[in-house]
Amino acid sequence: MTHNIARLGLVVAVVAAFCVAYIPRSTAQNRDRFSHSTPGHQKKSCNSCHSNPTPNWVSARGFPDVAQFPGHIACAACHRADFFRGNKPAFCLGCHTDVGPGRGPLFAFPVKTRSHEFTTKFPHSVHQDIIAANQRRDGIAVAHFVFASYTRADDPPPQFNNCAICHGDRDKMPKVELPPLKDAAKPLTDDGGETLKTAATFFKDMPHGHQTCFTCHFTGIRPAGTDCAGCHTLTKPYQDSDILRRYSIKFDHQQKDHAIRDCMTCHVRISQNTDVAAMKDPDVPFLACVSCHDKNLTDETAARADSLAKKQAAFQCSYCHSTAVGRFPIPASHQNR
Repeated sequence: MTHNIARLGLVVAVVAAFCVAYIPRSTAQNRDRFSHSTPGHQKKSCNSCHSNPTPNWVSARGFPDVAQFPGHIACAACHRADFFRGNKPAFCLGCHTDVGPGRGPLFAFPVKTRSHEFTTKFPHSVHQDIIAANQRRDGIAVAHFVFASYTRADDPPPQFNNCAICHGDRDKMPKVELPPLKDAAKPLTDDGGETLKTAATFFKDMPHGHQTCFTCHFTGIRPAGTDCAGCHTLTKPYQDSDILRRYSIKFDHQQKDHAIRDCMTCHVRISQNTDVAAMKDPDVPFLACVSCHDKNLTDETAARADSLAKKQAAFQCSYCHSTAVGRFPIPASHQNR
């Protein structure tokens, strides 16, 4: 009798284990299974899993790109047993939205709600030096030709051969919020409720994906497109954001007086930046603005002083700023120039 009970218990345990293997788990439970920081993954070189270009790059981008997840062989090299763990192996949910016969499609990558594992190493200083270099072909021809040009009233603004290579005009309005105000504990007056007429062209876009970088770095210039670690560094998880921060939301890059200037006229600090991750904003020094708009600043500073002297509601600076910023005390940088 005792032996029969033991045998029955063993059969029940085997059946239970068999059934558990066939119970599917939710995508939410398994999508975060894969991590590049796992010790076993860190020991591998990037190109042991990632091939470049991926098989579908022609249809996906029109230019070589890492446009697809690594193939099954990259995972099966170490996780072959996981592929056959039940009829709906939870392991597959690391990449697929559903598993089982036929498998569901791959989930979108990167996942907006998921923290990022890598930062991008992009030294603006190095790229600016290369772009600004005067590469004359000495020793090849007796004479060197310089292209001359003339402008007409209806000519489009010049596209300077630097930032505009990667940063184009936006076609959609981004989300914008104010950076933390440094020299203001509280506003001097209420928000005037000003309605701003901004446009997408007030802002510049940034490269997304590999295709912009691969214009130069696919094979010709190091780091090459096959060297993932040449551009990407494993870091603490962080959440990426598309929200732009601006103190001066009224600045229009396409305004006539702005469009004719080289980007480095104002973005002088970016040319010295060696780490794009450390760059918090466009980093335009205040003196770059006041070099052309000193009179506007003087007039608004005087209007603020006059309103306070008359014990009226503080004048809200609005030439550069929205009233959300212009109602705060004038910072020291604007007064001691």
